[in-house]
Amino acid sequence: MSSSALDAADGWHRLHPATPLFRGGVILIVVLGFVVGQLRDSLIQLFAGGLTGGADLPRNPQDPFDRWLLGNVALALGLLAALIVVVILFGWLSWRMHEYRVTDEIVEEREGVIRRKHRRARLDRIQGVDVVRPVVPRIFGAARLDIAVAGNDGNIRLAYLRSADADRLKSDLLLAAGRARLAERKQEDAALGVDSAHGDPRLPVSASAAGATPGVLDRRIQEFTAPEFDDRLAEPGSIVHMHPGRLIGATALDSVPTLLWFAVIIAVLGITARTALVLVTIVPLVIGLGSYFWRRVSRSLRYSIAATSGGIRIGFGLLSTTNETLPPGRIHAIEVTQPLLWRPFGWWRIRINRASTSQRNGAEGQRNTTILPVGTRDDVERVLALILPGEARDWWGGDYTTSPRRGAWFRWFSWRRNGFRIADDAVLLRKGALWRTLTIVPLARVQSVELWSGPLYRAARLRRVSVQTVNGVVRPSIGALDESDAARFWADAEARTLIALQ
Repeated sequence: MSSSALDAADGWHRLHPATPLFRGGVILIVVLGFVVGQLRDSLIQLFAGGLTGGADLPRNPQDPFDRWLLGNVALALGLLAALIVVVILFGWLSWRMHEYRVTDEIVEEREGVIRRKHRRARLDRIQGVDVVRPVVPRIFGAARLDIAVAGNDGNIRLAYLRSADADRLKSDLLLAAGRARLAERKQEDAALGVDSAHGDPRLPVSASAAGATPGVLDRRIQEFTAPEFDDRLAEPGSIVHMHPGRLIGATALDSVPTLLWFAVIIAVLGITARTALVLVTIVPLVIGLGSYFWRRVSRSLRYSIAATSGGIRIGFGLLSTTNETLPPGRIHAIEVTQPLLWRPFGWWRIRINRASTSQRNGAEGQRNTTILPVGTRDDVERVLALILPGEARDWWGGDYTTSPRRGAWFRWFSWRRNGFRIADDAVLLRKGALWRTLTIVPLARVQSVELWSGPLYRAARLRRVSVQTVNGVVRPSIGALDESDAARFWADAEARTLIALQ
């Protein structure tokens, strides 16, 4: 591939030549190892029996597979060789038929040997670009490029590219997407008779682009030891890092309920079962709990978020790393939460909704919803300033309309704090006394507002308000509001949303 993926906009590019190995070769090796382990006795009898006379070698003449294998050695080896050839050929064809290209308007991907798929995504609809480096591909200098696009399962995944090519293609996509949005805004301004003053977006050049090209081994070492993100690519003062000790402590506190259940199970088994049964039960639980804890910590280590000219860049991961960039204006809802056990330390978490969903990512796609795994209030302020520039800045204070006294029947502890505020550019919903939550929805992203009341709410003259936006982990809603306050919220939100969309 050339230095810029857009230099050959009319041509198709292929993935990393080792892609079949990364995607299925490791699994094939594991399966072959399992088969060999299961057939160990038969293989020893087959290949070593002639040397030892078979006296001390295991053999089961009653096993039909053993009888067939010993009588059809050539056929068995031929079938095994044919299977390996078919797998290798299919992997090569799959790599050969998987191509992508980027034009001035769209990014395309086509793949499949038997069942062909062809995806197209408009550049101005890109919600984010991720560079993911799992451990094994990372060792060989490969990376996966995930392009998040608005819509259901419309994302494009290029697995795998050379690491440097993935970084360059990511920069090219963000630059092209910025130009596409710029052209769209200019057309809208021209239609409204407004003189457009938008500048031409430019991306910084990576510091590694200049200088002598290192050798293969040097490049691998640099990739593993270099910082996750070059600070010189970020806007001054915009980088927010997460302390590893804070991450470990927050993860441990989140695991307290699980640890309590674990202690109860141990106590019950210790009373009712024998020691051997307790050990057999506890060891897998300990291994599983340790693996879960390690995955959560390792995936968020080396976390950082910063503002760049291409958007908000988020990076995290220890062994397998992820580098994600969100173009401006792609966040539809923000949720700032503080679990009860985090309150003494003043820690918070930030999650978001955006317009891209993908069934191809599966459960792993949940990582794309967390912007700040754990941070102080100052960290939250800085991150909110990055993802919502120009929005309401007084996130915590202000004049909130809270639940009336009779709302205490439904919000025992939080009715005094349960409330809403409509700022110039965003809707803010605040709730929770034990588990605190602040939800922010930019007015330009509000799709509709819903009022709801059940029989008990109607009897108490209360309403629940829901702000409709794209589906995701953040669900902006608040209950136990006075019916007159809820009606005012509905009218004000509608009026200000129309203004924000103009």
